[in-house]
Formats: sequence, structure tokens, C-alpha cells
Amino acid sequence: MAWLPYINMAIFWLAVWLLLWNLYIVVFNRGVPNIRTAPAIRKKIIQLLKEDAKRHTAAPYKVIDIGSGNGQFTREIARALPHARVTGIEISRQSYWWSMCIKRLFRLHNLDYKRVDFFTYDVSDVDAVVMFFYRLHRVAQKLRRELKPGTLVTSNKFKLGDGWVPHDVIDVKTLYPFQKKLYVYYKPEA
Repeated sequence: MAWLPYINMAIFWLAVWLLLWNLYIVVFNRGVPNIRTAPAIRKKIIQLLKEDAKRHTAAPYKVIDIGSGNGQFTREIARALPHARVTGIEISRQSYWWSMCIKRLFRLHNLDYKRVDFFTYDVSDVDAVVMFFYRLHRVAQKLRRELKPGTLVTSNKFKLGDGWVPHDVIDVKTLYPFQKKLYVYYKPEA
């Protein structure tokens, strides 16, 4: 049992790390955690974006990711749709900075990031919105007001409020236990 103090110390430092991480989220990310979208869901959303891009004649096809975090998903979208214009919206300074650094490293010219509060960002000219965001009532209201009819909206795990009715609810097989549903919407005609 000589190893027991080492286990207790490891548990203690893990608890300290978790406490500091939660403090970081509250202070620097305005309470919004940076959680990755499951790979299977990312793949499905990219498939939906490719299909939706085919029906748009105006170029470029414009996609925004609300709360793009470290930019991994936006980079995948930009690579999968090289003729699209992809924009990640992120409020966290650290996540934005990291995204910009990696974007430059990969030289993705169809990708951009905006460090801005989504509620101040104009979405009236976008063709598709992707999000893994849980404060959806205000988001739904803004999207209803500003999006043009027919705009594709995908929401990982969380259902839009404010009267939005899903066009499709897709059950996705994924190893991420808390990400199993993808909600697909199209902005209705006024």
C-alpha cells in the first residue's frame, strides 16, 4: 500500500486541474465550454453541407459555425468545400487566437474567423449555419429574424426553440455518449 499516497496526490492534482479549467471557462469563455463535435456528426454535417451547396447557384456558398472553438470543425468544412466561404464565430480570445494560428499553418484561404459575440454578427447573407450551442432560444430568435428563407441550419444535440420545426432529426452512431442527435432545419418562408 506504499503507492496509496501517490494515487491520493494524483486525484488531488486532477481535482485542482478540473477546478482551474472550470474557472478558465467561466472567466475567459464567458461560461461557454469548448467541446468538440463528434467525428461521426461532423461527417454527417459536411455531407449535408455538400448536398445543400449543390442547390445554390450564387457563389460562394457561405457557411458559419457559431461557437467555432479551436476551429477544428471549420477547418474540416473548408477542406471539404473548397469553393465555399467558411467563417467561424468565436467569442473566446484564446480559442480565436489558436484558430487563426492553425488556419495560417494549413493555408486555408476560404476560411476566416471572427472574434465577436454572435448576437452582434449579421447572418443575413449566409447559406448555412452549423452549431453545437446550448443557449438556443435567443439564437433561434436571431436566426428567425435574420436568415434568408431556405438557409440550412444544423444543431448538434440541442433542439432550436422559438417555433423552429426540424426538417429532420438524425440519430448518429457515435462513441460520444452525449452527442447522438443532429437536428436539421431550413429557414421557412416568412
